[in-house]
Amino acid sequence: MSGRPIREAVRRLERGEVIVHPTEAVYGFGGFLDDGPLGELEKIKGRTGRGFVVLIPSADAVAGMLGETGRALAAAFWPGPLTLVLDDPEGRFHAGVRAADGSVAVRVPGHPLAQQLLTQCGRPITSSSANPPGEPPARTVPEAVRAARARGRTLFALDAGPLPGGAASTLVRPGADGPILIREGPVGLLQLEEALRGVGAEPRQARGAPSGLSSGSGGPEALHVTFVCTGNTCRSPMAEAIARRIIADEGIRGVTVASAGTAAWPGAPASGGALRAAAGAGLDLGSHESVPLTEEVVSSSGLVLCMSSAHLSRVLELGGEGRAYLLAELAGPGGDVEDPFGGTDDVYSATFEQLHALVAAVLTGAGDPG
Repeated sequence: MSGRPIREAVRRLERGEVIVHPTEAVYGFGGFLDDGPLGELEKIKGRTGRGFVVLIPSADAVAGMLGETGRALAAAFWPGPLTLVLDDPEGRFHAGVRAADGSVAVRVPGHPLAQQLLTQCGRPITSSSANPPGEPPARTVPEAVRAARARGRTLFALDAGPLPGGAASTLVRPGADGPILIREGPVGLLQLEEALRGVGAEPRQARGAPSGLSSGSGGPEALHVTFVCTGNTCRSPMAEAIARRIIADEGIRGVTVASAGTAAWPGAPASGGALRAAAGAGLDLGSHESVPLTEEVVSSSGLVLCMSSAHLSRVLELGGEGRAYLLAELAGPGGDVEDPFGGTDDVYSATFEQLHALVAAVLTGAGDPG
């Protein structure tokens, strides 16, 4: 590709615009880390800007933030599909891209055109998936442009041709207490372990009520149900999608559903295993973006259904007394819904089937959960 499209993309960015740009797998929306572009990105994505992933030209952009573990991971996998969630106590990055805890998610992209763009810019840009409403992230420029137009925007697009799609980047938080694998992705656990062997670190994975809402239930006040797991990328988004279908199929009125995670990174997509398990049942999690569990989320929910006792404890800490329960306990059999994170597609499918039985039991009072 000639340098003209790159120069035009840089010019647009310098004017404060959001553009469409390629990553290794899909197209994203990106702009400089300034008030104007971040505000525009919020409107395009229809959510607050906190937690947008940031693409950086090299590890030098986060010098002093990586620590020994982060440096080892960056050396092994950058450029590439590994996103590092870094503490930013000095506020080096714009508040609009930092999560509620002050951390920032950064990555050096592996796509050569994205690398050229960042080199020419000399500055980081945001990267948020370009999703037509209700569809998976865009793999082509026409899909990305259509997603922007659905929000009333016409954006310049840096065209790299069709992209392969696939799982979102692996998400790791190096952390002072050891690395945490937040989301599985193209870089697997064994690869992470091998890269960290030299620094002696080892990644670990982030870990009296109504008996049924029968068909036609609902009164003047709607009941808002929130499903809770850890990262809001596996169990809770699958449960949310299952509940939406049951509500539609059974004609249940006055019930709305959502999901959140006790250790969720804002805006993270559903895991690959969850996407495939849901797709096998005709459900699309392609537009899912994870939501952290907060006091506000708990207070706005009439019923909070947790996957494990650890999640339940956190919900109770946030003021959920009297409306928070274990999903399996409320449905009948009790116990935790085990995390399929890192498991095979068969594991995810089994978890999906378990969730379907449990959610059906809660919403309709029927089913044989197990």
